[in-house]
Amino acid sequence: MPVAHTSGAQSPTLAHPLFNHFPELRSRLAIQPVATLPTPVEQLPLSDRAWIKRDDLTHPEYGGNKIRKLEFVLADAIRRKARRIITFGAIGTNHGVATAMMCKHFGLECVIYLFDQPLSTTVKQNLRLMQAYGARLFYKGSLPQTVAAYYTSPYRLRAGSYFLFAGGSNLYGTLGFINAACELQSQIEQGDCPPPATIVCPVGSGATLAGLSYGCQLLGLKTEVIGVRVAPATLGPIPACTPGTVYQLMMKSCRFLTRICQRPIPKPRAAILLEDYYGDGYGVATRGGQQALARFRGAGITLEQTYTAKAAAAYLDQLDTAKGPALFWDTFNSREMTGIASAVDTSELPEKLRRFLE
Repeated sequence: MPVAHTSGAQSPTLAHPLFNHFPELRSRLAIQPVATLPTPVEQLPLSDRAWIKRDDLTHPEYGGNKIRKLEFVLADAIRRKARRIITFGAIGTNHGVATAMMCKHFGLECVIYLFDQPLSTTVKQNLRLMQAYGARLFYKGSLPQTVAAYYTSPYRLRAGSYFLFAGGSNLYGTLGFINAACELQSQIEQGDCPPPATIVCPVGSGATLAGLSYGCQLLGLKTEVIGVRVAPATLGPIPACTPGTVYQLMMKSCRFLTRICQRPIPKPRAAILLEDYYGDGYGVATRGGQQALARFRGAGITLEQTYTAKAAAAYLDQLDTAKGPALFWDTFNSREMTGIASAVDTSELPEKLRRFLE
């Protein structure tokens, strides 16, 4: 089993060290803390250089990397007096589950447009969970049809609508992961883990990689952050997971910090995004991913085939050649959700979605 290195009880300073570096943001980003931060760093019994950041434990009910983003996103939505969040994703979207849960917590309506992906146990459970958290689900079938429905949604004509790109990747989601980089630096300084030579993370919509990469650059960490593309590069004609879209998020963060802090902020350098581990499609298991999933399972870490297993395959390859400690950023939710999912009345799901559960 992994050796845990925790940082003690949560406090505002520990949970959001971004504000220590950029105190001007405190009044602009009135975070209502719901995440369990900082998440632990642990040494993995795969190598004496193997470490993991346990973002699967960001929330006591439903963890994963989306919670970090949503803390910042929902602070912005509430500041804008939003009454509903409208987003989109695959039928088993983790982002959809996390957004629905957080919307329920803050009393906001949640609307999600959904497209097809290969069925798995996780996909079926997430579909039930979105229903359990009260999301309004609109199944659109293909990815292009779903993207079109999102951009032409009638909710765009209603006051109080906050549109959130798939995966929670906007400026505020990126700031959530600049905060994560600040959190990791604090843990390094406290001796919880050594400075990683390499960080590997899965990349779906880009904010995780953008925030970690730019955050490490701003902090002067000599760490190479490597993203592993696990989602389509484009959503129809719209670039979604490319080096360019990641860099756009980094630049938006740079401009925002410069404007709010009223001082020069260093421009970001391009992030690293690997393309070789995606396989045959979104959610389609790969041989390397399945092998990595089994190795991590033996180390006491649960992953899944769509995102984290593919990134873990890349991590294991990096671990073989790393010149120092290598950190895997675990973005999966490891909380047990079977009880909540099984209690859902699926008869309330739209008929086109119920057939996926038969």
